[in-house]
This record gives sequence, C-alpha cells and structure tokens, in this order.
Amino acid sequence: MTLEQARQEFADVLAADANAPDRLQAARRWLCTRGAAVLQVEPAAAPRLPELIRRAASAPAGPARRIFAVLILDALAVPGLLVAERSQTRLERDVCALLEQALPHVLARSGYPFGGDLDARRRHLISLAAAIDDYLRPLEPSIPTWLSGRRDC
Repeated sequence: MTLEQARQEFADVLAADANAPDRLQAARRWLCTRGAAVLQVEPAAAPRLPELIRRAASAPAGPARRIFAVLILDALAVPGLLVAERSQTRLERDVCALLEQALPHVLARSGYPFGGDLDARRRHLISLAAAIDDYLRPLEPSIPTWLSGRRDC
C-alpha cells in the first residue's frame, strides 16, 4: 500500500459516519492494523496503539514505518484520537520519537525543534500535520538544469 492509498483509507475511516460515537475507536483499530504491519505481527496479537507507536520508533526503517509515521502525524490533527490510558506525556514523547526516527529530513525541512521541549515539539507537529504534503515532496533543484550544464534529468 502506498502512502497516498493509506492516507486516503485513513480519511475514509474517519469520514465514515462522522457522528458515530465509536468513530475514534474504529480509527484507532485501523491505526493498530497499520502499526502491526510495521512490526510484522498479527493485528489480533498487536498491542494497543500507544505501545505500537513506542515500538515502531525503534523498528527497522522502511516504507511501512514511514507510512505509519505519517498516519500518526495525521492522527495528531484529530482531537481525541491519540489518547493514553496511563501517561499522555509518555505518548507524546513516543510520537515525537517515532516521527524523529522515521521522518528526520521532513522534520528538519519544516524547522522542527529537535532539541526543544516536549510542548514546542508537539505544537510544531500539530501544525505540520496540515502542511505535511509540501514537505514529503522531493526538493526541487536549486540550480536550473540548463544553467548547471546537465541535460534533462
């Protein structure tokens, strides 16, 4: 599944019956399925979402982890979707760790405060969720190809 397909499917899950009380639970279950794919475990045996986020931060790099990280970033923009049973602060740290490991270049391009306090990083991530598409695109060459002497790329 590509990033675009995963994001569209996530949007569809969130949009399905937007007034249903279990809409956020359905979205959490769907995110757990994506997280289980990153960790290569059966979705039925997968831990809860906060634990999946923590484990995914140290999972091997790959397209599945990157897609999951972008989906978690999208989930930050949905009020009440990412909640922790025990410590919300730990969940926020784990989300930051996942995104810092899976999307370091995207975060650097967006001006993410890597050394900042947790609140500053969280605020930046929430604002980044709306503009992530711009940062996921490859950089444009800074020197036009005609000027650099190269032919068409």
